[in-house]
Amino acid sequence: MRIHAEALLFDNDGTLVSTLESVHRCGTRWAGEYGIAADDITRGKPDPEPYLLAAARLGVDPARCVVCEDAPAGLASGRAAGMRTVALATTHDRDRLVADVVVTDLSQVSAQVTPDGVEIVASP
Repeated sequence: MRIHAEALLFDNDGTLVSTLESVHRCGTRWAGEYGIAADDITRGKPDPEPYLLAAARLGVDPARCVVCEDAPAGLASGRAAGMRTVALATTHDRDRLVADVVVTDLSQVSAQVTPDGVEIVASP
């Protein structure tokens, strides 16, 4: 599956950031400088507030964001924010993960910068 976006958002241990390794691997905008922590929000996942705030801080339309998540509540949050979702089957069974695409882990996801943002390719 190919998804075109302007931002790639990760939830890393409860803080909405991307790891530096992911940044170098993806070659895309780093949400880390716009990190969202529990203190920044009033409603946690599955409410869309965390991801909507991340998109706002990045200055990107939520519809142009892709969320990579491993938890059902996080995927629900991303969908409720109007974002595309990639589920990582690292902590939950695949049948519990509702997303545009479900992959085993990030090794099945690649991202490449394009003139229009980033193209994410997920190979389930």
